[in-house]
Amino acid sequence: MFKSPFLKNVGIVGPYMHDGRFDNLMQVIEHYNSGIQPGPALYNRLRGGRGDNGVERLNLSEQDKLDLITFLHTLTDETLISDPKFSDPFN
Repeated sequence: MFKSPFLKNVGIVGPYMHDGRFDNLMQVIEHYNSGIQPGPALYNRLRGGRGDNGVERLNLSEQDKLDLITFLHTLTDETLISDPKFSDPFN
């Protein structure tokens, strides 16, 4: 239904989600950890869970969430973001 983007520079490219509803990675992770709601477009592997409303939850601890964010920030390409040829032409 949606094309999945790559994760390079995911820690610095917010807002997140198809509609830009989340400003940071912690909000995205919390959504998948406890905020998913059932609906017709919900991925089949997330249906039928033991969580609220029959939706599968990640059940990550606070440390797990921080570790995941730390990992996602390792995917930042410092060379790319500091290269002048890729800078904002309007600044």
